[in-house]
Amino acid sequence: MTIQNFNIYTANGYEGDLVDSGPRVVQTGVLTLASAGFGKAMNRDPAVERGVALGGAANVFAISQREWNHEAGSRPSTGNDTVYLETESVSLIRQGYLYVKLTGATAVVAGEVLHVDTVTGLFTKVAVGGNVVATTNVVADESAISGEVFKVRIDILA
Repeated sequence: MTIQNFNIYTANGYEGDLVDSGPRVVQTGVLTLASAGFGKAMNRDPAVERGVALGGAANVFAISQREWNHEAGSRPSTGNDTVYLETESVSLIRQGYLYVKLTGATAVVAGEVLHVDTVTGLFTKVAVGGNVVATTNVVADESAISGEVFKVRIDILA
């Protein structure tokens, strides 16, 4: 008898996926500049009502949440081939747990505060400097190495 291995959609989660159905604070923003992927740090854009832009700051405003109403660019979906486009509404998680991907060569340990690239919105643990700043409100809930998708918690500080 032939053994079949089914291995699509077996990942723990993708960038921007909700971790569980626990309590969280979410809202919608309007993307004002360029495009933005899922699980990325977002800044407020005060020039537009409810405006947000890709990129982080020490106090991350929100993280872009994955939405199922975006069409995948490939079949089966790789989980990272769709984005929000400029002027589209963006689902934002302001407080709660979400999956993000760790970039850079430095691993992160559960409980550590993450760093963020203020231009790309990518989360990392590489040394602070240049575009990379230490966040004050995004904490790793799981340990991870570069390229891994892992659970983080964001809290509203202001």
